[in-house]
Amino acid sequence: MKKIFYIGILFGLLTACQENKMNDFDCTGAVYFQINPSYWSDLSDSILYSFAGKKVTEKTFNIQVNLMGETVNRDRKIRLVVDREKTTAEAGVHYRALEDFYILPKNAHNVQIPVTLLQGDSRLKKEFLHLTLKLEASDDLQLGLTKRTVIRILMADMYMKPTYWDNIDWGNYSAKKHSLLLEQFEVDFPETASEYSKDYYLWRARSNALSQYVEENYPVLDENNQPIEPWF
Repeated sequence: MKKIFYIGILFGLLTACQENKMNDFDCTGAVYFQINPSYWSDLSDSILYSFAGKKVTEKTFNIQVNLMGETVNRDRKIRLVVDREKTTAEAGVHYRALEDFYILPKNAHNVQIPVTLLQGDSRLKKEFLHLTLKLEASDDLQLGLTKRTVIRILMADMYMKPTYWDNIDWGNYSAKKHSLLLEQFEVDFPETASEYSKDYYLWRARSNALSQYVEENYPVLDENNQPIEPWF
């Protein structure tokens, strides 16, 4: 199985190189996003974040950009821009404006680019806003893997159901149940399923404890004035 996996990765790289050769590029210097640094094969292209229940007014994500091709003994420029047609968030209000370019250091295979979200105005309490970022070719680096050149950030100041919720043992989702987690444990759900899995037994214990809290204090009403049923 490992051989098949690595062959698949190699095939993906070669395919991307062939695509770029059509644009007179030999694949010695191209860049692409890797949202999950721990798993190269994770094809996620989105990040969800809510300020709800957190005592912060800004959140910085370090977005990893990988090099496809050979390293060189000089710094190279990376172009990261906002796709304004697919962005509803406002620069300076909901996120910090990006730099004109970022640097891939000499002899480096990747770089972390900071993207800072801001709690901003009351719109975040009423709707989800999108920040769509894309890589563009620079004088130094072309675009790498075609499906990894765009990243979408969905932000709000409301409780947001984790994307992996249906695969964990927490019963039906509700914003009230979500808020209880922060009230009782002062911690929020991880942003990715892989982060949740790393501390699976700890999260299972929290789920059990919160379910017992709901049972002992029944009825605990959700945002729709309906009782939350114990689930564990």
